[in-house]
Amino acid sequence: MKVCLVNDTSDDPNWGARATSLALRELIHEGGGQVESTLYQYRIGIAQTEDIASVLDAEVLSGQVEDVAPRRWQEFESRAREVMDGVIFPEIYTALASSDVVLISGEGCIYDCTRQSRMIYFIAYLAKRFFGKPTAIVNHSIVMNDPVLREIADHVYLLLDDIVFREPDSALACSSGLGRVASDAAYLYQPEGEEWWSRLGSSQDEVEGGILRGGAFDPQAPYACIGGGSVYFRGLKPGFDAVPSFSKLCRALQVRVGQVILTASSGKDLRIMEPVAERLELPLAGVNLPIQSAVNLMGNAQVYIGGRWHPSIFAHSGGTPVIALNRHTVKMDAFLKQADMQQSAFDPFAIEDQFDDLMAEVKAHLKAGVGLRSRLRSGALRLAGMARENVRLLT
Repeated sequence: MKVCLVNDTSDDPNWGARATSLALRELIHEGGGQVESTLYQYRIGIAQTEDIASVLDAEVLSGQVEDVAPRRWQEFESRAREVMDGVIFPEIYTALASSDVVLISGEGCIYDCTRQSRMIYFIAYLAKRFFGKPTAIVNHSIVMNDPVLREIADHVYLLLDDIVFREPDSALACSSGLGRVASDAAYLYQPEGEEWWSRLGSSQDEVEGGILRGGAFDPQAPYACIGGGSVYFRGLKPGFDAVPSFSKLCRALQVRVGQVILTASSGKDLRIMEPVAERLELPLAGVNLPIQSAVNLMGNAQVYIGGRWHPSIFAHSGGTPVIALNRHTVKMDAFLKQADMQQSAFDPFAIEDQFDDLMAEVKAHLKAGVGLRSRLRSGALRLAGMARENVRLLT
């Protein structure tokens, strides 16, 4: 069974996004399918010269690319007919035509009526309505905060063979009442025990980019992991400098926990974490960290503080409690609910104002100890089993 995997990020340097795509590929293989074609995330997030079959040389030379992605539901059919006539999106046509099944990994990409949001739904519409292929949007969250996006979603979801949300909040936000709840495929990665570090070899440089940069790290001693979040790069608070707040947080964690490991699963997070690492001489796990090493690092920590979805999953898989910087990001609220973790609306732009409350939560998690970790790990294993629901269409 030939599968077209849409919104694939398996070649992404960021270990968070890459993990889900690779896990989905493994599930597809287990389900008797093979990935015949892919449409990578960047391909549908930004207009490409290849989107138009006959581009004028002048347009290519000037760098001006016409964006032919439909902007509202009323344009879907006319644009789809142009695809079928070979006028636009020839690569998408080829990818869909060469596959038996179309699986679209929605991830957390559907919000604000962005181009990527619209293209996810357009490809699903095209695959089902015009190619007649069994089609599903899986492993996804939605933020229906735009009326144009909601109208598109309401029409497209009705057409699909399967709809799988990665957490319950998004399923409730789907006005059609359709779809099932599973979990993110990244839950399939399970952390190894404390001995994982020694198996990497004596030199960290054996892995491209190193396992950790900067300060010393003793994996046998307690440590906390700190991460950033996309919320800092959405223009919500222009000119905001997160480095001082994170530096203060790291100093307090050094007293309370011991070691502190900075993590940057996304390249953008390096803008915050690199200055903090240099200022405090702390080890930094960057985007080149192999996925299993990232899972091991997060899953064996005493606590993780941050606003990133996938690192939170890796932490949860090992029983590591997560303190989310979630005041401005609904996806982290959804994660905490599904993981059955304490929900506190910590503001990523006001860490110092909430410092005492944040550290009190760290103290409570550490005091809960093995009992809390065991409960969280049991919940993560349950979610790992649910992850296979993402490819039910294949069976």
